[in-house]
Amino acid sequence: MKFPDVIHAGKPEPHNEVPQAQSAHNNFWDFVWGHSEATHMYMWAMSDRAIPRSYRMMQGFGVNTYTLINDKGERRFVKFHFTPELGVHSLVWDEALKLAGQDPDFHRKDLQEAIENGAYPRWKFGIQVLEESQEHDFDFDILDATKVWPEDQIPVRYIGELELNRVVDEYFTETEQVAFCTSHLVPGVGPSDDPLLQGRNFSYQDTQLSRLGTNWEELPINKPVCPVMNFNRDGAMRHTISKGKVNYWPNRYSHQPPATVQEGAYVDYQQKIAGIKQRALSKKFKDHFSQAQLFYNSLSEIEKAHIQAAFSFELDHCDEAIVYERLTERLGVVDGELANTIAEMVGGKKPVEAKPNPGKKAKNLSQMDFLPKTPTIKSRRIAIIIADGYDPVAFNALYGAIKAQSALPFVIAPRRSAIFSANEDSSSSKGIVPDHHLEGQRSTMFDAIFVPGGERSIQTLSKNGRALHYIREAFGHLKAIGGTGEAVDLINKAIQLPEVSLSETDGSGVVDSYGVVTLKNASPDSLKEIVTVASDAKGFLEKFVYNISQHRNWQRELDGLSTMVAY
Repeated sequence: MKFPDVIHAGKPEPHNEVPQAQSAHNNFWDFVWGHSEATHMYMWAMSDRAIPRSYRMMQGFGVNTYTLINDKGERRFVKFHFTPELGVHSLVWDEALKLAGQDPDFHRKDLQEAIENGAYPRWKFGIQVLEESQEHDFDFDILDATKVWPEDQIPVRYIGELELNRVVDEYFTETEQVAFCTSHLVPGVGPSDDPLLQGRNFSYQDTQLSRLGTNWEELPINKPVCPVMNFNRDGAMRHTISKGKVNYWPNRYSHQPPATVQEGAYVDYQQKIAGIKQRALSKKFKDHFSQAQLFYNSLSEIEKAHIQAAFSFELDHCDEAIVYERLTERLGVVDGELANTIAEMVGGKKPVEAKPNPGKKAKNLSQMDFLPKTPTIKSRRIAIIIADGYDPVAFNALYGAIKAQSALPFVIAPRRSAIFSANEDSSSSKGIVPDHHLEGQRSTMFDAIFVPGGERSIQTLSKNGRALHYIREAFGHLKAIGGTGEAVDLINKAIQLPEVSLSETDGSGVVDSYGVVTLKNASPDSLKEIVTVASDAKGFLEKFVYNISQHRNWQRELDGLSTMVAY
């Protein structure tokens, strides 16, 4: 079992306990180079999948292969999938680094916030199923946990839905004490001969015994909903009080006999086995690079660029040449251009002869394959930046529109005390109390920003470095930016790129340029309610909301604009 070694390699290095909670160090990359079967795994780890925007936007699928057994006793191989209805989305790297310091609990709070606001996270539940007779029909071993089952060869069939519609009452007892076990199965589901699963079935049981004690299955969160009667007794922290004179079976009273199959008892599948008992893997397990290449080929252009940047960051933190030189050379088995790009960045070795790359791809490996068919901004966090003297017409129109789309608007201002719109003051109005001030929550915590006009408001914000940084940073992180009236001048001051077109006073109307949506001459008629969210949207609100629904404006990065702005 290599599990202890991979854990040790990923932990802080033993001589100085550095770095904390990071893989960017010599030991980790030395380990994975020495275990070529890890190549596919670290391609995923270096991809955008490793920095999700939200738990609600993560795809889940089984590493291990299980089996399904029907009432006729017929067995099939299965892998389980959970696909988020919101699509699969990630942060960008700079944003992830900053967010880890600004709010380490961002993801947990994001999940709770969505549930409490009625934007319940949902995942489609699907299965990939193979007949036993198909086990050896592929160029990979279906029991190899370092491989995926390509969906164009073995389609996912969706059969259900998972929804999270309430939060826990107490975190420790309902979450911290949850005991995950790969061997927790119900009749009809069984383990396969997947060698990693066989090891995990023992390992997780041992883990819970050491974490939670002998009677961990009696903790309320781990206890089965239906009553379970057995002769397990005693041990530390025993909860159940058993009655009667006997605590074994069979007994003289025929008390508490084992359940029968007809009563729902779990019965192992009667699998026929023929072969030599030895510690060995099939030859297909030894193909360590084909699926790493398949994964990389299947990514979009922007995702490939992000993998290159991630490797460059990680290996830059390795200060022993043998580590990064060997790793960059190894990447040649995935893709020659990938290896050469990273070698150039970190000073590594370029592969002498890269493995041929025929360009084979598979569907649903790229996150771009999971964009919702109907654009949505459900549960997206939108910052509305205002100061005293803001335009109430634009503010109210945008606030109401995004609420109607089940998104979450947050008012951000220079202070978290009442802010007054144009022609208002404390004697005539209570004003609006912002949700946060500019220093309290940064642009990293939002999916988009909107700035309504208002001469005094924009004068104040244009003199506020944090407000200007908010816009620059959101632009650098590829987020949708909206502005009306005088706010167009503020956006121009923050970005200062001639490549980004903005609305002007000459009646140019709504301008959408690289996800920056502006309208200089804003009026109630030009801010009508949203009719549709689509790529051919015409109105300001519709265009702005559509850009939010696309998660990020990747063209901004591909054309090099995001690197031209200091953030």
